[in-house]
Amino acid sequence: MIAASWLLMTGMVAVAAAPQPQGSIGGVVLNATRGNVPVPQADVVLRIRAEGQLALFRETKSDAEGRFFFPHLPVGNDYPYLPGANRDGIHYPGPAMLLTAERPHAIVELTVSDAVAEPCPLVIRRQRVSLHSEPGVLTVDESLLIDNPSTGCYVGSAGPGNTPPVTLRLAIPADFVRITFADDFFGPRFSLVNGQLVTGVPWTPGRRELKFSYVLRNNQRAYAWERSLDLPCEDLRVQVQADNPDEIVCNLPKSLAKAEGLVAFQSAAAVLPAGRPIRVQLGQFPVPWTDYARWLSPLVLLGVVAVAGYFLFCRPTEDVRSRSAPLASADACRDSRATAERRNKAA
Repeated sequence: MIAASWLLMTGMVAVAAAPQPQGSIGGVVLNATRGNVPVPQADVVLRIRAEGQLALFRETKSDAEGRFFFPHLPVGNDYPYLPGANRDGIHYPGPAMLLTAERPHAIVELTVSDAVAEPCPLVIRRQRVSLHSEPGVLTVDESLLIDNPSTGCYVGSAGPGNTPPVTLRLAIPADFVRITFADDFFGPRFSLVNGQLVTGVPWTPGRRELKFSYVLRNNQRAYAWERSLDLPCEDLRVQVQADNPDEIVCNLPKSLAKAEGLVAFQSAAAVLPAGRPIRVQLGQFPVPWTDYARWLSPLVLLGVVAVAGYFLFCRPTEDVRSRSAPLASADACRDSRATAERRNKAA
């Protein structure tokens, strides 16, 4: 009995003292622009996601063969890792991964690219524009699927006076009231320069979707929305929510709408060039009551002035006429009697 108890206790102590399993992440850094050749002395970082944020966990450099290694890593679901490499000041993230007790080691390839200043390789594979009008405002939702089909990272070139490089300009109407980006990554990276939204975000090879929504003032019965294409566009579709579809006109071919109350326009098969203007003439949209009040106020004031003028100038004249009428009638009677008396004397 004592021996059994001793074995049980020693077993529990052994389990408690057993070290936690450790994992590792290793791999190689390759340059996609140069045919996936290894990149020596590349900066490699290992980040970990904690409380919804990515924090730097480890960092190292690749060796002469482009290889890197992160040993002695904690394993488990509490440690979601994201390796990545830096080149020319641009971070290239790799795949997210979890290390478990069953699979504590992982091998990954990290791909970087050379920076390209010009020409711009970007193209819009698909662009969707949706216009919705309410009294006083026009809301526009846009979605751009932007592709960098090259093997280089497009970083743009510095502008006049050594201004920061610009990689994308959004040619939306300059009188927008506000704009909201669906992805928090893009919002702080756009700035307003000369009435146009611009960004210097590096565009790595591959596709990235840019979604945003903006509001325009619309206090007119008829309104023309117009913007130029930011990049060459393969597939453009514009749709308008309208009560009177016949009043909507666009310089794109009309397309079949997928829902009632929508008017849709679709580009043809040819790629539309950058800078090509897109125009939508909106019809008789409701005018806010404040606009009616603006025009009604002068009319009310004019009516008040007219009534006051009537009482000041017209009514006294009528009173004088009404008072002088009995006097005129009495004079006429006296003249008639005098005439009659003269006729009698003559007879």
